[in-house]
Amino acid sequence: MPDMSVQASVSGRICRASANRNRRRKKCTINTFPVCGDCERLNLECVREPIRQLLPVTQNLTPEPSSPWGGAHDYDSAELARRRSAMTFYVTTLSQLLTVSDKHNCFLSGTPTHAGILLEVLCPQTNRPAFLPMALESPALANALIAWSAGHLASREISYRSTALEARSKSLRSLALSLSSSGAAQGEINSATSLILMTSEVCLGFDTNWYRRLIGVKDIITSVQSFVSANESQILGVNALKQTPEGHWILRNFAYHDIIGSVTLGTKPLIQSQYLQGLTDVVDTYLGVASGILPFISEISCMEELDIVCGCITLHDENETMPNFLMQIEQGLKAWRCSSKTDPALTSLAYVYRSSSLIYLYRRTIRALIRHPVLPELQHQSFILELHRKIEGEVSTLSWYVESISYHEDVESALLFPLFIAGCETKDNSQMEIIRLRLELMHEKRHFKNIQQALNVLREIWEMRQIQREGVLDNCDVDWQGVVNSQEVVLLLT
Repeated sequence: MPDMSVQASVSGRICRASANRNRRRKKCTINTFPVCGDCERLNLECVREPIRQLLPVTQNLTPEPSSPWGGAHDYDSAELARRRSAMTFYVTTLSQLLTVSDKHNCFLSGTPTHAGILLEVLCPQTNRPAFLPMALESPALANALIAWSAGHLASREISYRSTALEARSKSLRSLALSLSSSGAAQGEINSATSLILMTSEVCLGFDTNWYRRLIGVKDIITSVQSFVSANESQILGVNALKQTPEGHWILRNFAYHDIIGSVTLGTKPLIQSQYLQGLTDVVDTYLGVASGILPFISEISCMEELDIVCGCITLHDENETMPNFLMQIEQGLKAWRCSSKTDPALTSLAYVYRSSSLIYLYRRTIRALIRHPVLPELQHQSFILELHRKIEGEVSTLSWYVESISYHEDVESALLFPLFIAGCETKDNSQMEIIRLRLELMHEKRHFKNIQQALNVLREIWEMRQIQREGVLDNCDVDWQGVVNSQEVVLLLT
């Protein structure tokens, strides 16, 4: 017969233990949340002690000397809110400032290859990937992006000038260190970093520095070396960059600035455009689907004026107004088409660039004939009148496509070159007003100095044409190249 008193005592202890199980307390750690592991395993109540303050918090904290911006500032709540709003703006819109469409561009996720980190966006128009390399693994490239943003912010708010200067100094030091390294991947990083710094100088109005920077990018590209693993053969220059998607983006980016820059500089591109073969059938971050127009512009910039004049002299058919090699470029441009499935805004942008390229072709031909008047006078005047008629037609076509592009479209950011080329040639006051308004809106939206510089050149050309109409000046042809050359700035229309 079991002892009933002992059994009751044991039973009472078990019940009391069950009742107290969830009330037992212990010292819990703060490295897990909401319940630490021991409490969960033992079914204990998890109670955390408050963090004790060892030193009293004071309002006047000494800034750390190692701060990347050299110190701290005292700001009231309104100023802090304004700064947070500004930084949010740049984080969300930096990529849109560098591309024609946010559908085909974003901040980056990684690819498993090497230092260039990209976001791959499958483009429905081409089923091909479009890339915007940001290379977050590279301090040089990251610092260049920070310098670009800080410089743009300082152009709108003078109080950020010292911050922008420090960011730019840091980016240049990082680039100098990066240039000491070799290899194909490092060449991609150095090229991308230099291109970003170059575009920053253009946007901030450093008019005499961007072309030297572009020459530096050309030297970096031509010095890149890569090896084919199959037979260990060496590949140099643009062919080395063609081995990776990052290299494709760099080559298109360089070609855009090099070829468009050659138009206003009146020079040949630093690298002829043959390397673009096979690289223009994607949606580009600058030109959308219009990258295929760049080789035509490059070919026009490479033409020699004497070749144009000699070609005109040797024409046998009185109905011909252009030499065969010029007609081939003209027919190639007119026959160029983008896919019927392309986004309407990108389609309009592409045909705007096609018309501006034709205008550039006709202007170069007129310029050569005026500078070298060796043709019989009647034939000379006939050529000039016919070319002006063609220019007027393309200006009207360009204006029609521009009107179809909304001011709020991202592709609007790529209209500077076509608007300038058309504005230099138009004699219609309504077209002048439309071009002036679009450029002013672009400048108000982006605050890029080269937009304002282009508008200043156009205003001078329009003023000269107005004086001509009033009979004060001789009725001579107003060539925008002479006006650009007379300016102190080196204009880049990108």
